[in-house]
Amino acid sequence: MNDAPRQAAAPARPLFTLLDVEKRFLLDGGRRELRALDGIRLTLGAGESLALVGESGSGKSTLVRVMLGLEPASNGRVLFGSGAPGGSTREERRRFAREVAYIYQDARGSLDPRMSVAELLAEPIRLHALRAAAEIPGRVDELIARVGLPADMRGKVPAELSGGQVRRVAVARALAGEPRVVVADESVAGLDVSVQAQLLNLLRDLQREQGLAMVFVTHDLGVAAYLCERVAVMYLGRIVEMGPTHEVLAQPLHPYTRGLMQAFPRFDAPLTVSLAGEIPSAAALPAGCRFRSRCERAQPDCADTDPVQRRLTSNRQVACLHPLEN
Repeated sequence: MNDAPRQAAAPARPLFTLLDVEKRFLLDGGRRELRALDGIRLTLGAGESLALVGESGSGKSTLVRVMLGLEPASNGRVLFGSGAPGGSTREERRRFAREVAYIYQDARGSLDPRMSVAELLAEPIRLHALRAAAEIPGRVDELIARVGLPADMRGKVPAELSGGQVRRVAVARALAGEPRVVVADESVAGLDVSVQAQLLNLLRDLQREQGLAMVFVTHDLGVAAYLCERVAVMYLGRIVEMGPTHEVLAQPLHPYTRGLMQAFPRFDAPLTVSLAGEIPSAAALPAGCRFRSRCERAQPDCADTDPVQRRLTSNRQVACLHPLEN
């Protein structure tokens, strides 16, 4: 019998790692800059689901574009595994395009209007050589059924589909490449409530059954709570709070998170507007804490110090000088 101690397995490397990522856009011929992302730190592991939540202009969509390699980071590092998103060779870029699927907010605009549903779903399968040619029609039928569409949809073009059907086709097309990560940008916005519920159920089931990692961009805390295990609350290009969704919503640490929750409509309470004022421009950030002009708990030191994202407990992070728990 071998009594030698067993070596502990190395922890799995996250799929995505973002280290102090910044994204800045020059304005007025370079005389001003817009700080769209400022010091973003996060990881996404295999099978994890993360919601990016915040008002319009908080930087959610910009963060997704940087993660996908559609926009280069101005500073910091973005890693997919151990390398940059998309890699440096054609083969690495193709593998990244297969392993990371993007569901656009404008699902109809993302689909070729001249192609049928069957052709749209067969294209990524053929591109990445995931099935033999004779097996592709069967795989297309599987995808159509999996997203809850009838078989007779395979011959229709996007213009013949309803809004909910188009979103389902976009989900099926994302799954066709057999990805490891699905990134969805406001993928249920603008739909009837019943259709939203159907799509959310579909995405949640797919994420759990297939072990997919998911990044879901939303302004709706209810959607974040239902769909994702972790939430990152963004404000003016910075993650101001991050942690397990149920913990963040049960006990928010940042005043902005609490304000979002209080402004969220409920059936059992009147609607109150808890966030005073408008979100400032990312091209003219206030001195000190960027939320202080709207924060009812602002202290004198908030005007001098811009708090950065820091770990407060083992699984909670916050960017605030005076977190609510204190």
